[in-house]
Amino acid sequence: MQKILSVFTKAIAILLVIVLLIVTVFIIGRYGWKIRGFDACGSAAIESVEVSEGEVRIKGYSPGFFAKGFLGYHAEEKDGKLYIGFKFSDLFGIFETGTVDVTVKTTGEINEVVMKTANDERVIWPKETE
Repeated sequence: MQKILSVFTKAIAILLVIVLLIVTVFIIGRYGWKIRGFDACGSAAIESVEVSEGEVRIKGYSPGFFAKGFLGYHAEEKDGKLYIGFKFSDLFGIFETGTVDVTVKTTGEINEVVMKTANDERVIWPKETE
């Protein structure tokens, strides 16, 4: 009886370790990209950019025939510019849609919104001068 309990305990422990490893891989895959910042970001097709006092709202979608799942964004505000990058994933596309609808809180006046990826930058909203 003691031997059966020992084997049963080891089996439960192994299953718990396997479950913990799977959950860890899932969390790193879903949120680990944030550590790399703009280097992990890709381009998005932008539909609209609305800049108002204290916030910037951006709507868009994952470009391409097969939409990738939108995981999130990385944004930095610097010298009147808001740099923003979007992260999409093929794997997590089954859980998320490819639709982007984000509102970024800002602290200062925004004169320009720049979409930044690992390879390039593109101005997606210039402030009109009067």
